[in-house]
Amino acid sequence: MLGDFCGIFGQKEVFTLLLAMNREKVYNDFLKAEAGFNSDKLAILDQGINNSPYQNQVENYPEYLKILPSLTIPGGKAFPDVGELPDIDEEALSFLHPDIKEACICIAGSADGQFKSRWLGRNALDKCQYWSSTKIIPILNVICSLDSDINTCQIRGDGKNLDFNEAVEDVITYAKKVGSSNALSAMFKSFQTYVHLESWLKEITGNNHTEFQGLYGEEPFIMSPEIVQNNQVLLNAVSESKKREDQTGENTVTAYDLTRIMSMVGWYYHLPEPAKLPGMSWENLQPFIRNLGKDTARYVDVALEKLGIQNSIKSPVILSKMGFGYSSSRKRTELTYTCFTQFEYQGEVKSIAMTLRGAKALGDFEKEAVEIDARMAAEVTEIFRVLVRDVEGMTGYVELLFQDVF
Repeated sequence: MLGDFCGIFGQKEVFTLLLAMNREKVYNDFLKAEAGFNSDKLAILDQGINNSPYQNQVENYPEYLKILPSLTIPGGKAFPDVGELPDIDEEALSFLHPDIKEACICIAGSADGQFKSRWLGRNALDKCQYWSSTKIIPILNVICSLDSDINTCQIRGDGKNLDFNEAVEDVITYAKKVGSSNALSAMFKSFQTYVHLESWLKEITGNNHTEFQGLYGEEPFIMSPEIVQNNQVLLNAVSESKKREDQTGENTVTAYDLTRIMSMVGWYYHLPEPAKLPGMSWENLQPFIRNLGKDTARYVDVALEKLGIQNSIKSPVILSKMGFGYSSSRKRTELTYTCFTQFEYQGEVKSIAMTLRGAKALGDFEKEAVEIDARMAAEVTEIFRVLVRDVEGMTGYVELLFQDVF
Protein backbone atom coordinates (compact mmCIF):
# COMPACT_ATOMS: atom_id res chain seq x y z
CA MET A 1 0.00 0.00 0.00
CA LEU A 2 2.87 2.38 0.74
CA GLY A 3 4.13 1.76 -2.79
CA ASP A 4 0.73 2.70 -4.19
CA PHE A 5 0.71 5.83 -2.07
CA CYS A 6 4.14 6.87 -3.31
CA GLY A 7 3.01 6.20 -6.84
CA ILE A 8 0.14 8.64 -6.45
CA PHE A 9 2.07 11.42 -4.76
CA GLY A 10 5.70 10.83 -5.69
CA GLN A 11 8.20 9.58 -3.11
CA LYS A 12 9.67 12.96 -2.17
CA GLU A 13 6.21 14.48 -1.87
CA VAL A 14 5.03 11.69 0.41
CA PHE A 15 7.83 12.19 2.88
CA THR A 16 7.51 15.98 2.83
CA LEU A 17 3.82 15.66 3.63
CA LEU A 18 4.63 13.19 6.39
CA LEU A 19 7.29 15.45 7.88
CA ALA A 20 4.70 18.22 8.00
CA MET A 21 2.77 16.06 10.49
CA ASN A 22 5.28 17.19 13.11
CA ARG A 23 3.53 20.46 13.78
CA GLU A 24 5.96 21.68 16.43
CA LYS A 25 8.86 21.24 14.02
CA VAL A 26 6.92 23.10 11.34
CA TYR A 27 6.32 25.95 13.78
CA ASN A 28 9.96 26.01 14.89
CA ASP A 29 11.11 26.09 11.27
CA PHE A 30 8.96 29.15 10.64
CA LEU A 31 10.16 30.71 13.90
CA LYS A 32 13.78 30.25 12.83
CA ALA A 33 12.94 32.05 9.59
CA GLU A 34 12.00 35.10 11.69
CA ALA A 35 15.67 35.68 12.61
CA GLY A 36 16.58 39.23 11.66
CA PHE A 37 12.94 40.33 11.41
CA ASN A 38 10.85 42.35 13.85
CA SER A 39 7.39 43.87 14.24
CA ASP A 40 8.13 46.51 11.59
CA LYS A 41 8.80 43.81 9.01
CA LEU A 42 7.90 40.21 9.72
CA ALA A 43 9.20 37.28 7.70
CA ILE A 44 5.87 36.10 6.27
CA LEU A 45 3.34 38.83 7.03
CA ASP A 46 5.48 41.32 5.11
CA GLN A 47 7.02 38.99 2.53
CA GLY A 48 5.21 40.74 -0.31
CA ILE A 49 3.93 39.68 -3.70
CA ASN A 50 7.27 40.50 -5.36
CA ASN A 51 8.83 37.62 -3.44
CA SER A 52 6.02 35.21 -4.23
CA PRO A 53 6.46 32.34 -6.70
CA TYR A 54 2.88 33.08 -7.79
CA GLN A 55 3.36 36.74 -8.73
CA ASN A 56 3.31 35.94 -12.45
CA GLN A 57 0.07 33.97 -12.03
CA VAL A 58 -1.97 36.84 -10.59
CA GLU A 59 -3.09 38.08 -13.99
CA ASN A 60 -4.59 34.64 -14.67
CA TYR A 61 -6.54 34.37 -11.41
CA PRO A 62 -9.96 35.30 -12.86
CA GLU A 63 -9.56 32.69 -15.59
CA TYR A 64 -8.48 30.04 -13.07
CA LEU A 65 -11.54 30.82 -10.94
CA LYS A 66 -13.77 29.71 -13.80
CA ILE A 67 -12.62 26.15 -13.07
CA LEU A 68 -15.32 24.42 -11.06
CA PRO A 69 -14.03 22.86 -7.81
CA SER A 70 -15.46 19.64 -6.47
CA LEU A 71 -16.62 19.03 -2.91
CA THR A 72 -15.59 15.52 -1.90
CA ILE A 73 -16.23 15.66 1.85
CA PRO A 74 -19.67 14.57 3.09
CA GLY A 75 -22.24 16.77 4.75
CA GLY A 76 -22.27 19.65 2.29
CA LYS A 77 -25.39 21.78 1.88
CA ALA A 78 -26.36 24.20 -0.87
CA PHE A 79 -24.25 27.36 -0.64
CA PRO A 80 -26.32 29.86 1.38
CA ASP A 81 -28.27 32.60 -0.35
CA VAL A 82 -27.50 36.23 0.42
CA GLY A 83 -28.67 36.97 3.96
CA GLU A 84 -28.80 33.31 4.98
CA LEU A 85 -26.61 32.28 7.90
CA PRO A 86 -25.18 28.79 7.29
CA ASP A 87 -24.79 26.06 9.87
CA ILE A 88 -21.25 26.28 11.27
CA ASP A 89 -19.67 23.22 12.88
CA GLU A 90 -18.01 24.72 15.96
CA GLU A 91 -16.33 21.43 16.90
CA ALA A 92 -14.48 20.82 13.65
CA LEU A 93 -11.46 23.08 14.20
CA SER A 94 -10.32 21.71 17.55
CA PHE A 95 -7.04 20.69 15.89
CA LEU A 96 -5.96 24.33 15.57
CA HIS A 97 -3.42 25.67 18.05
CA PRO A 98 -4.84 27.61 21.05
CA ASP A 99 -3.13 30.78 19.78
CA ILE A 100 -5.76 30.83 17.03
CA LYS A 101 -8.58 32.40 19.01
CA GLU A 102 -11.21 32.62 16.27
CA ALA A 103 -11.51 30.90 12.91
CA CYS A 104 -13.97 30.13 10.16
CA ILE A 105 -13.33 27.85 7.19
CA CYS A 106 -15.59 27.17 4.24
CA ILE A 107 -14.92 24.32 1.83
CA ALA A 108 -17.13 24.30 -1.24
CA GLY A 109 -17.58 22.88 -4.70
CA SER A 110 -19.80 20.90 -6.98
CA ALA A 111 -21.56 17.87 -5.49
CA ASP A 112 -24.63 16.04 -6.78
CA GLY A 113 -25.26 18.71 -9.39
CA GLN A 114 -25.29 21.57 -6.86
CA PHE A 115 -22.74 24.04 -5.56
CA LYS A 116 -22.45 22.97 -1.92
CA SER A 117 -20.44 24.08 1.07
CA ARG A 118 -19.41 23.07 4.56
CA TRP A 119 -18.71 25.65 7.24
CA LEU A 120 -16.32 24.99 10.13
CA GLY A 121 -15.61 27.31 13.02
CA ARG A 122 -13.92 28.19 16.26
CA ASN A 123 -15.78 31.06 17.90
CA ALA A 124 -16.72 31.95 14.33
CA LEU A 125 -19.53 34.31 15.35
CA ASP A 126 -17.67 36.14 18.13
CA LYS A 127 -17.31 39.87 17.43
CA CYS A 128 -13.65 40.92 17.38
CA GLN A 129 -11.26 43.43 15.92
CA TYR A 130 -9.93 42.12 12.62
CA TRP A 131 -7.68 45.08 11.94
CA SER A 132 -6.90 45.70 8.26
CA SER A 133 -8.53 42.48 7.06
CA THR A 134 -11.86 44.34 7.05
CA LYS A 135 -10.64 46.82 4.43
CA ILE A 136 -12.01 44.60 1.66
CA ILE A 137 -15.59 45.29 2.82
CA PRO A 138 -15.99 49.00 1.89
CA ILE A 139 -14.18 48.45 -1.41
CA LEU A 140 -16.59 45.69 -2.39
CA ASN A 141 -19.52 47.84 -1.33
CA VAL A 142 -18.37 50.63 -3.65
CA ILE A 143 -17.84 48.24 -6.58
CA CYS A 144 -21.32 46.79 -6.04
CA SER A 145 -22.71 50.34 -6.13
CA LEU A 146 -21.24 51.09 -9.57
CA ASP A 147 -22.94 50.12 -12.80
CA SER A 148 -19.95 51.05 -14.94
CA ASP A 149 -16.57 49.63 -15.88
CA ILE A 150 -14.33 50.38 -12.89
CA ASN A 151 -11.25 50.04 -15.10
CA THR A 152 -12.01 53.49 -16.49
CA CYS A 153 -13.08 55.13 -13.22
CA GLN A 154 -11.22 57.74 -11.19
CA ILE A 155 -11.64 58.96 -7.63
CA ARG A 156 -11.22 62.69 -7.32
CA GLY A 157 -11.43 65.47 -4.78
CA ASP A 158 -9.19 67.80 -2.76
CA GLY A 159 -7.28 68.49 -5.98
CA LYS A 160 -6.42 64.79 -6.39
CA ASN A 161 -7.35 62.41 -9.19
CA LEU A 162 -6.74 58.71 -8.53
CA ASP A 163 -7.11 55.68 -10.75
CA PHE A 164 -9.71 53.48 -9.03
CA ASN A 165 -7.79 50.21 -9.33
CA GLU A 166 -4.50 51.79 -8.27
CA ALA A 167 -6.16 53.06 -5.10
CA VAL A 168 -7.46 49.55 -4.36
CA GLU A 169 -4.02 48.08 -5.05
CA ASP A 170 -2.42 50.43 -2.52
CA VAL A 171 -4.91 49.32 0.14
CA ILE A 172 -3.81 45.71 -0.36
CA THR A 173 -0.07 46.10 -1.02
CA TYR A 174 0.82 49.09 1.21
CA ALA A 175 3.02 50.29 -1.66
CA LYS A 176 1.92 53.94 -1.21
CA LYS A 177 1.90 54.60 -4.94
CA VAL A 178 -0.97 57.02 -4.38
CA GLY A 179 -1.54 57.03 -0.63
CA SER A 180 -1.45 55.08 2.62
CA SER A 181 -3.58 51.97 3.00
CA ASN A 182 -5.32 53.33 6.10
CA ALA A 183 -6.19 56.71 4.57
CA LEU A 184 -7.41 55.16 1.32
CA SER A 185 -9.55 52.66 3.23
CA ALA A 186 -11.17 55.50 5.18
CA MET A 187 -11.83 57.20 1.84
CA PHE A 188 -13.63 54.11 0.51
CA LYS A 189 -15.88 54.27 3.58
CA SER A 190 -16.95 57.80 2.60
CA PHE A 191 -19.47 56.61 0.01
CA GLN A 192 -21.86 55.18 2.61
CA THR A 193 -22.97 56.26 6.05
CA TYR A 194 -21.61 54.09 8.83
CA VAL A 195 -25.07 52.68 9.50
CA HIS A 196 -25.81 51.86 5.86
CA LEU A 197 -22.45 50.15 5.30
CA GLU A 198 -22.91 48.09 8.45
CA SER A 199 -26.45 47.19 7.36
CA TRP A 200 -25.19 46.17 3.92
CA LEU A 201 -22.68 43.79 5.52
CA LYS A 202 -25.36 42.28 7.75
CA GLU A 203 -27.72 41.83 4.80
CA ILE A 204 -25.00 39.97 2.90
CA THR A 205 -23.91 37.62 5.68
CA GLY A 206 -27.11 37.14 7.66
CA ASN A 207 -25.17 37.91 10.83
CA ASN A 208 -26.94 40.74 12.66
CA HIS A 209 -24.43 41.12 15.49
CA THR A 210 -21.62 42.82 13.59
CA GLU A 211 -20.42 46.38 14.19
CA PHE A 212 -18.68 48.19 11.34
CA GLN A 213 -18.61 51.87 12.19
CA GLY A 214 -14.94 52.69 12.59
CA LEU A 215 -12.03 53.92 10.46
CA TYR A 216 -8.38 52.82 10.29
CA GLY A 217 -6.40 55.29 12.37
CA GLU A 218 -6.06 57.98 9.69
CA GLU A 219 -8.21 60.65 8.07
CA PRO A 220 -9.62 59.82 4.61
CA PHE A 221 -7.11 60.38 1.80
CA ILE A 222 -9.79 62.50 0.10
CA MET A 223 -12.26 63.94 2.58
CA SER A 224 -15.26 64.18 0.25
CA PRO A 225 -14.44 62.04 -2.80
CA GLU A 226 -16.45 61.36 -5.92
CA ILE A 227 -16.08 58.57 -8.46
CA VAL A 228 -16.10 59.74 -12.05
CA GLN A 229 -15.91 58.26 -15.52
CA ASN A 230 -15.26 60.50 -18.51
CA ASN A 231 -15.92 63.48 -16.21
CA GLN A 232 -19.36 62.13 -15.35
CA VAL A 233 -19.96 61.68 -11.62
CA LEU A 234 -21.08 58.13 -10.85
CA LEU A 235 -20.97 58.14 -7.06
CA ASN A 236 -20.66 60.90 -4.47
CA ALA A 237 -19.49 60.75 -0.89
CA VAL A 238 -22.26 60.98 1.68
CA SER A 239 -22.55 64.14 3.76
CA GLU A 240 -21.73 62.30 7.00
CA SER A 241 -18.34 63.29 8.40
CA LYS A 242 -15.64 60.64 8.15
CA LYS A 243 -13.15 62.45 10.35
CA ARG A 244 -11.60 60.21 12.99
CA GLU A 245 -13.01 62.33 15.79
CA ASP A 246 -16.53 61.80 14.44
CA GLN A 247 -16.50 58.04 13.93
CA THR A 248 -19.55 56.48 15.53
CA GLY A 249 -18.20 53.11 16.62
CA GLU A 250 -15.69 50.36 16.02
CA ASN A 251 -14.94 47.71 13.41
CA THR A 252 -15.79 44.53 15.29
CA VAL A 253 -16.82 41.79 12.89
CA THR A 254 -16.60 38.00 12.97
CA ALA A 255 -14.42 35.37 11.37
CA TYR A 256 -17.57 34.14 9.64
CA ASP A 257 -18.29 37.59 8.16
CA LEU A 258 -14.91 37.78 6.48
CA THR A 259 -14.94 34.18 5.30
CA ARG A 260 -18.42 34.68 3.84
CA ILE A 261 -17.31 37.80 1.96
CA MET A 262 -14.13 36.12 0.72
CA SER A 263 -16.07 33.03 -0.38
CA MET A 264 -18.50 35.16 -2.39
CA VAL A 265 -15.54 36.71 -4.19
CA GLY A 266 -13.68 33.48 -4.92
CA TRP A 267 -16.71 31.41 -5.96
CA TYR A 268 -18.67 34.23 -7.60
CA TYR A 269 -18.48 32.66 -11.07
CA HIS A 270 -20.12 29.43 -9.86
CA LEU A 271 -22.69 30.68 -7.37
CA PRO A 272 -26.39 30.75 -8.24
CA GLU A 273 -27.81 34.27 -8.57
CA PRO A 274 -29.49 34.33 -5.12
CA ALA A 275 -26.08 33.66 -3.52
CA LYS A 276 -24.06 36.28 -5.42
CA LEU A 277 -22.96 39.68 -4.16
CA PRO A 278 -25.86 42.00 -5.10
CA GLY A 279 -24.88 44.53 -7.74
CA MET A 280 -21.56 42.85 -8.52
CA SER A 281 -20.59 41.94 -12.08
CA TRP A 282 -17.95 39.44 -13.12
CA GLU A 283 -16.28 42.16 -15.23
CA ASN A 284 -15.85 44.50 -12.26
CA LEU A 285 -14.86 41.74 -9.86
CA GLN A 286 -11.89 40.67 -11.97
CA PRO A 287 -9.61 43.68 -11.28
CA PHE A 288 -10.46 43.39 -7.58
CA ILE A 289 -9.48 39.70 -7.69
CA ARG A 290 -6.12 40.58 -9.23
CA ASN A 291 -5.48 43.21 -6.57
CA LEU A 292 -6.50 40.82 -3.80
CA GLY A 293 -3.84 38.48 -5.17
CA LYS A 294 -1.13 40.98 -4.19
CA ASP A 295 -1.46 40.88 -0.40
CA THR A 296 1.79 41.40 1.49
CA ALA A 297 1.13 38.33 3.68
CA ARG A 298 2.18 35.05 2.01
CA TYR A 299 1.04 32.36 4.45
CA VAL A 300 -0.40 30.13 1.73
CA ASP A 301 2.82 30.44 -0.28
CA VAL A 302 4.97 29.17 2.58
CA ALA A 303 2.42 26.49 3.51
CA LEU A 304 2.46 24.98 0.03
CA GLU A 305 6.25 25.11 0.02
CA LYS A 306 6.49 23.48 3.44
CA LEU A 307 4.18 20.67 2.25
CA GLY A 308 6.39 20.18 -0.81
CA ILE A 309 3.52 20.47 -3.27
CA GLN A 310 4.17 23.91 -4.74
CA ASN A 311 5.48 22.37 -7.96
CA SER A 312 2.65 19.84 -8.19
CA ILE A 313 -0.33 22.20 -8.20
CA LYS A 314 -1.93 23.74 -11.27
CA SER A 315 -4.02 26.87 -11.81
CA PRO A 316 -3.29 28.35 -8.36
CA VAL A 317 -5.31 31.24 -6.94
CA ILE A 318 -4.35 32.95 -3.67
CA LEU A 319 -6.49 35.90 -2.58
CA SER A 320 -5.96 37.35 0.88
CA LYS A 321 -5.93 40.33 3.20
CA MET A 322 -3.89 40.51 6.38
CA GLY A 323 -4.40 42.50 9.54
CA PHE A 324 -1.97 43.14 12.38
CA GLY A 325 -1.69 45.25 15.50
CA TYR A 326 -1.16 45.52 19.23
CA SER A 327 -4.28 45.80 21.38
CA SER A 328 -3.59 48.02 24.37
CA SER A 329 -6.94 47.05 25.93
CA ARG A 330 -6.28 43.30 25.58
CA LYS A 331 -2.51 43.73 26.10
CA ARG A 332 -1.54 41.38 23.31
CA THR A 333 -0.39 41.27 19.70
CA GLU A 334 -3.00 40.13 17.19
CA LEU A 335 -2.71 38.92 13.61
CA THR A 336 -5.60 38.23 11.26
CA TYR A 337 -5.63 36.52 7.90
CA THR A 338 -8.59 36.10 5.58
CA CYS A 339 -8.01 34.25 2.34
CA PHE A 340 -9.43 32.28 -0.55
CA THR A 341 -7.31 29.62 -2.22
CA GLN A 342 -7.94 27.27 -5.10
CA PHE A 343 -5.68 24.94 -7.06
CA GLU A 344 -5.71 21.65 -8.91
CA TYR A 345 -3.82 18.87 -7.16
CA GLN A 346 -3.68 15.19 -8.05
CA GLY A 347 -6.54 15.60 -10.51
CA GLU A 348 -8.87 17.34 -8.02
CA VAL A 349 -9.64 21.05 -7.77
CA LYS A 350 -9.30 22.04 -4.10
CA SER A 351 -11.00 25.23 -2.97
CA ILE A 352 -11.17 26.86 0.46
CA ALA A 353 -12.05 30.19 2.08
CA MET A 354 -10.93 30.92 5.61
CA THR A 355 -10.29 33.54 8.26
CA LEU A 356 -7.98 33.07 11.23
CA ARG A 357 -7.35 35.43 14.13
CA GLY A 358 -4.30 34.71 16.25
CA ALA A 359 -3.15 36.42 19.43
CA LYS A 360 -0.11 36.26 21.69
CA ALA A 361 0.36 37.86 25.11
CA LEU A 362 3.92 37.60 26.47
CA GLY A 363 4.49 41.11 27.76
CA ASP A 364 7.02 41.64 24.95
CA PHE A 365 5.60 43.10 21.72
CA GLU A 366 8.57 42.11 19.55
CA LYS A 367 8.55 38.52 20.76
CA GLU A 368 4.77 38.32 20.39
CA ALA A 369 4.98 39.60 16.81
CA VAL A 370 7.49 37.07 15.50
CA GLU A 371 5.85 34.18 17.36
CA ILE A 372 2.34 34.91 16.09
CA ASP A 373 3.69 35.31 12.53
CA ALA A 374 5.30 31.88 12.75
CA ARG A 375 2.21 30.39 14.39
CA MET A 376 -0.10 31.69 11.67
CA ALA A 377 2.14 30.12 9.03
CA ALA A 378 2.19 26.81 10.90
CA GLU A 379 -1.59 26.66 11.28
CA VAL A 380 -2.25 27.58 7.65
CA THR A 381 0.18 24.79 6.73
CA GLU A 382 -1.75 22.30 8.85
CA ILE A 383 -5.07 23.34 7.30
CA PHE A 384 -3.70 22.73 3.82
CA ARG A 385 -2.10 19.46 4.88
CA VAL A 386 -5.52 18.27 6.01
CA LEU A 387 -7.09 19.59 2.81
CA VAL A 388 -4.82 17.65 0.45
CA ARG A 389 -3.92 14.54 2.41
CA ASP A 390 -6.89 12.20 1.88
CA VAL A 391 -6.21 10.43 -1.41
CA GLU A 392 -8.03 7.10 -1.70
CA GLY A 393 -8.05 6.82 2.09
CA MET A 394 -4.37 5.88 2.21
CA THR A 395 -2.92 8.86 4.02
CA GLY A 396 -4.21 7.77 7.40
CA TYR A 397 -2.62 4.34 6.88
CA VAL A 398 0.77 5.81 6.01
CA GLU A 399 0.59 8.25 8.92
CA LEU A 400 0.12 5.30 11.28
CA LEU A 401 3.20 3.65 9.80
CA PHE A 402 5.31 6.72 10.49
CA GLN A 403 3.83 8.09 13.71
CA ASP A 404 6.62 6.57 15.81
CA VAL A 405 9.17 8.60 13.86
CA PHE A 406 7.86 11.74 15.50
